[in-house]
Amino acid sequence: MADPFEVRMRFTNLLSHLSASAAASIKTAHYALKHRDMDEDLHSCILENLERGSNSNMNNKANIMYFLEHHADLNMKDGGHAGYVEMIRRDILRIVDAVAQSGANVKVVRRVVSGLGEKGVLKAQVITSIETGLKDKEEKLGKLLGDEAEAEGVQDPMEFTAPDGAAQEGSQKATPRTGAERPSKPNGVSKMDKRAIEQRIEEDRERNKRLRESVWAVPGDDEQELDKMWEEGALLGEDEYVIAEEEAEERLQFVSYHRATLGT
Repeated sequence: MADPFEVRMRFTNLLSHLSASAAASIKTAHYALKHRDMDEDLHSCILENLERGSNSNMNNKANIMYFLEHHADLNMKDGGHAGYVEMIRRDILRIVDAVAQSGANVKVVRRVVSGLGEKGVLKAQVITSIETGLKDKEEKLGKLLGDEAEAEGVQDPMEFTAPDGAAQEGSQKATPRTGAERPSKPNGVSKMDKRAIEQRIEEDRERNKRLRESVWAVPGDDEQELDKMWEEGALLGEDEYVIAEEEAEERLQFVSYHRATLGT
């Protein structure tokens, strides 16, 4: 039997190194399935990773949220562990609140929750409740960002102070305050560093690419793909026949002109 502490550490490490790659999420889900006898402990690792920190690991929270969809999908199949699915269903509100903290990752949460609903993991009432909370978070975030932009656009009248003795010398030159004297932002919205933003952009691009691939993918052989094209293809109308006849007539005229040119 594997050491429980080692299993927790290994699983926590897998969670912290998740990326936009589906292979990483599937690998982590299989590891959890392999150690299903420690399901409560491993599920608690997921919650701990989501609830620690604030915005410093926002990208990792998004990756864990996407992982949960793979996690649920794997354990709903034959040979899976239904306990994991039940834990996700039980703690989904807690998970959403941790991932969409301060209004961040709202789109990520909305997409994953929608996917879990389509798989039957979440009920419609739960999804509606989550959507209401997400809209509230979006409104609060928009208000905070609006207040921040307004605060940055207005210059502080106390931004500059006159040096000692400037009044007696008739000098109107002001000296800026030091950085330590600047007040902190009133809304508390912290800035993400450039590296984290670039990483998030790359991961979102990778996920969108995989999403398009899944839309284009057709299961089965060529005959099934042909049947799908036949069913989805629209019937030709009278206008299409008229256009085709006109194009055919133009091609014949061009051929006749080309032959006449060669003959001369």
